[in-house]
Amino acid sequence: MRRRNRKVNKHSRFTVNTAGVVALLVTGFAMVMFYCVLGMRCTSIAQELEAAEKDYKQLSKECERVAARWTEMMAVDRLPEKLTRFGLEMNLPRADQQVRMNAAGRPLPGQIAVARARERLATANMAQITPEAQPRKRTSRGKIR
Repeated sequence: MRRRNRKVNKHSRFTVNTAGVVALLVTGFAMVMFYCVLGMRCTSIAQELEAAEKDYKQLSKECERVAARWTEMMAVDRLPEKLTRFGLEMNLPRADQQVRMNAAGRPLPGQIAVARARERLATANMAQITPEAQPRKRTSRGKIR
């Protein structure tokens, strides 16, 4: 048997599909654009972050300055200097003027009693009232003296 002449295929096995190439180019272009947009967004986020860090550093320095000023204001060794600057005359309380309290808010045993202090205050106030300033009393007949 004789073989027949076969036709030689002059075309390649892979045919170029125009729609496929266009789809590939559009997809590639879309990916490049997406990459650029993401890059710009990352850059803007980095700039915002840098500005926020700068503000944070500035605020933390200001906080340290305020804390240092507060500590200086609360220093006990500079208290007399501040009192003289504002023209205040104050002394430390005497031992009999100090009342130590427990956690419940009551004076510790051996401390001044609150009732005695109120009594003393009331008698001191009554002694300061002059006879003219004392309230008038009614007599048994209803007349005011």
